[in-house]
Amino acid sequence: MKKTIAITSALAAASSLATAEIKINEFLSFAGFVDMSYSHTNNTNDDGGNESDNSFGVDQVEIDWLFNFGKVTARVDLEYGFVETDDQGTLVEQAFASYDLGNGFVITGGRYESGLGLEDKEPTGLYQYSTAYTLDGETISVLPQYAQGVKATYTSNGNTYYVSLQDETDENDAGRLGGDDGSSYAIEAGASFDLGNGLNWFIGGVIGENDGFNSDTQVINTHLTYQSGDWTFGAELTYGESSDEEFNNGQDDGGLDNDADDGVEQMEALIMANYAYNECCSITGRISLVDATFDNNNANEHYDVTKYTLAHNNALTDNLAVITEVSYIDGDLDGEHYEELVGAVEVLFTF
Repeated sequence: MKKTIAITSALAAASSLATAEIKINEFLSFAGFVDMSYSHTNNTNDDGGNESDNSFGVDQVEIDWLFNFGKVTARVDLEYGFVETDDQGTLVEQAFASYDLGNGFVITGGRYESGLGLEDKEPTGLYQYSTAYTLDGETISVLPQYAQGVKATYTSNGNTYYVSLQDETDENDAGRLGGDDGSSYAIEAGASFDLGNGLNWFIGGVIGENDGFNSDTQVINTHLTYQSGDWTFGAELTYGESSDEEFNNGQDDGGLDNDADDGVEQMEALIMANYAYNECCSITGRISLVDATFDNNNANEHYDVTKYTLAHNNALTDNLAVITEVSYIDGDLDGEHYEELVGAVEVLFTF
């Protein structure tokens, strides 16, 4: 489901990046982007460790093929970048077809992105270089990203409702979150409401079970956006719990070294403000936090992390933008204090 909240359209206005498709014929068009960046990271902890790292390269290249046959539309997103195994390769990020039943009803089947989460899942839809819940270069969010299934969407009077029947709560880039052992299923549902006067509210969640790991997972997400003139504001709250040790979308835990065997509870939140001070440039401030408890053989391990981000977005042309960012991360990782400072410059070319 394309998010109906104002944040994506507000970004386009703030950055002036062109997202129009390149039309080949009346049935086929394509779009995409090239994302490259330089970043410097410095982190310290109570053990006296002090590490720094420099990173430069192409982060992601994506080409989106869009098919239009009237009531039937389809999309295939091919991505080249770093997958979760830390190897570079090509993967199918999305591949789905939709049938317009009329009267606001649409049925979609295939692999598609989750509707949960305030921030966009692509760099072209972000105000900043990093996402809110990134620590030490790794995503530690419980929010799902992509899954395979069948989804029904209904849109009426600016409001959108959807329900998705899926094989997993989430599939990361390296494969399925729950693995291939045993059956699994998930149900995701959400609703987005246009409250008028630039105010939009979303609420949704996902529940799932995996027989292979004898686990169950629940995530609920709500966020609010408000747009007034050159200002865009957003706030989000997410809660997730799972009896599966492979939480956080099955990804690395951002250096937290947890060994949760009996469950995870995690809360995430953010507030942000973006100001477009002219037609090509905007400034964004964001504060986000993650608070999690891991039940490791009845011995709780806990961490809480707060991230402060300041970013500047400059659209040099309709298709080329430069995003600069400084983020400071301060947290407690199971009793040890952790600090991280990140500076980054991103060049984003869209077509």
